[in-house]
Amino acid sequence: MRLSKWHFLGLGFIILVVAGFYITNNVPRGESSSKGARYKEYTVKRGTFHSTVSASGIVKPIDRVQIKSKASGLIEELPVEEGDYVKKGALICRLDQTDVKAEVEQAQADVDIAEAELKQAQNTYNRREQLFLKKLISKEEFDQTDLLLAQAKGKMLRARTALDQANTRLSETIVKAPIDGVILQKYVEAGQIISSGISNVSGGTPIADVADMRLVEVEAGVDEIDVGKVKVGQSAAVIAEAYPQMRFSGEIIRIAPEANVVQNVTRFNVVIEVENTKGLLKSGMNATVEVTIAREENALLAPALALTEPMQPGAGKNIRRTLLKKGDEFVPHEVEIGLSDFEQTVVTSGLQEGDILGVPMVSRLKEENDRMEERIRSTRSFGSSAPR
Repeated sequence: MRLSKWHFLGLGFIILVVAGFYITNNVPRGESSSKGARYKEYTVKRGTFHSTVSASGIVKPIDRVQIKSKASGLIEELPVEEGDYVKKGALICRLDQTDVKAEVEQAQADVDIAEAELKQAQNTYNRREQLFLKKLISKEEFDQTDLLLAQAKGKMLRARTALDQANTRLSETIVKAPIDGVILQKYVEAGQIISSGISNVSGGTPIADVADMRLVEVEAGVDEIDVGKVKVGQSAAVIAEAYPQMRFSGEIIRIAPEANVVQNVTRFNVVIEVENTKGLLKSGMNATVEVTIAREENALLAPALALTEPMQPGAGKNIRRTLLKKGDEFVPHEVEIGLSDFEQTVVTSGLQEGDILGVPMVSRLKEENDRMEERIRSTRSFGSSAPR
């Protein structure tokens, strides 16, 4: 059976706790004062306790559109390149308009003819209406005139509809940017024949992808052990590999309801929204996300490795034991703690700022401690694909 990195970390942590507890409770006080070099000293200080959950992610645009043409035809003009910034309505592509322009001209000619025929039919109707009122023609003759006028009106309507349709087809040979954004990818070149995106069964030929990069999202995989600590609305810092010295501020907007399992590692996709007004973050960039899950200002802080579990439970209190320096001695001492992570612990009672705590410098314990700290650092980024 293959164990995950968390099983190994848990086992190592238990070994450290047991070893530290044994030494804390069994080192004679006389030896503490005479062999002070056996202890590494840590000073209790006030500061900000800040605990985060880290995960690796990918930068993605929130608003990304794949541009296609409603018309089929030969590309005559394609003035954009990848990386260009375009405004909504800017020209992306123009197709050959020769055939469609001929259709428009023919449709316009049909409208002109229909207008002339309608005008003639209307004049004939007006004259015969007067003759009918004077009873100079029969009702049958007048009805025939009325029918001819109705036919002329119908022909005119059909001609105008055909002209509108031809003009629509002409306008569809010009493809414009649907949004403000950056051309991320271009799929075609001038001179290429493309198919319609609405009449072709395959969905048509993509021309380009455009994305508004002023507001982006980072999709990160958070380990199932930590996803319960992450909430929508929490602040997060995003550090792109391209800009390791910069921190972009973001906010969690979505947590996936279903996990992704890859190589027996279970993670949940967490989406962080990040402002990118300067355009530094690019689509597809790798980034590390640090989600703030706990923060306490002006807290009394002690190193986590200097605190061990007590022999007896704390009667509802979160009690730990430590070695407190008094004079030249390190003596066992109990404290009550609050928030904690692998590095620091908030002390709520039992210590004061400036107190000195000791950690026994036993060679094996130090070796295990260094190894444990290295493993903790390596797992603070959850982009690892180690099997579970």
